[in-house]
Amino acid sequence: MQYTYSAKNQEGQRLTGVIEAGSEVEAAKILKNHQLFVLEIKKEKAGLPGMSHSLKIPFLSDRVSLKDKIIFTQQLAMMIKAGLPLVEAFRALEEQTENKYFSKTIAEIASEVKGGRALSETLAKFPKIFNQLYISIVRSGEKSGKLDEVLERLADQLQKDYDLIAKIKAAVTYPIVVIVALVGIVILMLIFVVPQLKSIFQDLGAELPLTTRIVLGASDAIRNYWYIFLVVILGLIFSLRYWARTATGGLIWDNFKLKIPLIGPLTRKIYMTRFTRTMGTLVASGLPMLDIIETVSGVINNRLYQEAFKRISKDIENGVPLSSALDKQKIFPPMIYHLVAIGEKSGKLDFVLLSMANFFDKEVETTTANLATLVEPILIIIIGTGVGFVVASVIMPIYSLVNAI
Repeated sequence: MQYTYSAKNQEGQRLTGVIEAGSEVEAAKILKNHQLFVLEIKKEKAGLPGMSHSLKIPFLSDRVSLKDKIIFTQQLAMMIKAGLPLVEAFRALEEQTENKYFSKTIAEIASEVKGGRALSETLAKFPKIFNQLYISIVRSGEKSGKLDEVLERLADQLQKDYDLIAKIKAAVTYPIVVIVALVGIVILMLIFVVPQLKSIFQDLGAELPLTTRIVLGASDAIRNYWYIFLVVILGLIFSLRYWARTATGGLIWDNFKLKIPLIGPLTRKIYMTRFTRTMGTLVASGLPMLDIIETVSGVINNRLYQEAFKRISKDIENGVPLSSALDKQKIFPPMIYHLVAIGEKSGKLDFVLLSMANFFDKEVETTTANLATLVEPILIIIIGTGVGFVVASVIMPIYSLVNAI
């Protein structure tokens, strides 16, 4: 049988080709005997040379979850602390990682590191997996010679991010399910129930109230012109997404998100949690302040904050203390720059920032719980009113006819 392979030689050059072997295991042994580091082996399809059985599904096959990265970082830190050589640590991680795509990536990282490339440089080749924050922290660990400690802090940072995302998902899941269910009920009534009642009204020749005529008209529109509604809705969604990606549109949209009642304050607290925790981790890692600001800017996905970080970076470059630079940007709460000033004076900026991160994390948890409790009845009342309007509109004429009889 023929197998296509991807491998690297001792010089680090990547090689691909086809090899004859009885099995994948045998093919791997042959390649290893030729001093090649195997990255991938795939069985050839019969009659179609060069075509592989391996099927890659976009957005699934090359996806590495945050949980995968947390486990990878925790175990790598533990192995390095135990004295295991870096390449051997990657070999062990490659074997025990269940995500096949991530396992192949780890194999490639091991090959690059074995060839003498720095770990941070190697990780930078995989931006979809390792972001700028990850790379910057690893680079600081390489420079300080404390890679295990830095990776432990990084794993803790990733775990806190994971917990934060889980809290937000848990808070919004139920309201979304309620909205979808109630909207679905209204649509099903308009499509299946209302048309049957319409034929009854027409047979009786009764004069219908305005609300009933509106409901009947909505039912006809959805049943007869559903494709137009679909095109319009999809068009609006894509247009808004395109507009939000422009410089002006993005700035307006990001500003709007911060002003939405209930959602805006929660969003600000989430941003402050990410900002303080990321900056605290980077300060503890010993990175220069300008590099820290640049990295933190990428963590908060909001143009208002990103523009503020650019101005902060310029101020720091001109010798302005971080606390004063933050004070000039009015999107940060006063607590931030007051405590940062204390951290600068005491020389414990990392401790102060991480303490604030824990504070904001608890604030997010409390606000999220309160939001879920508050939004739930509001949504039920609003959408319940809509359902009630539809039901009342079709029942009122029937009730009038019964009274007339």
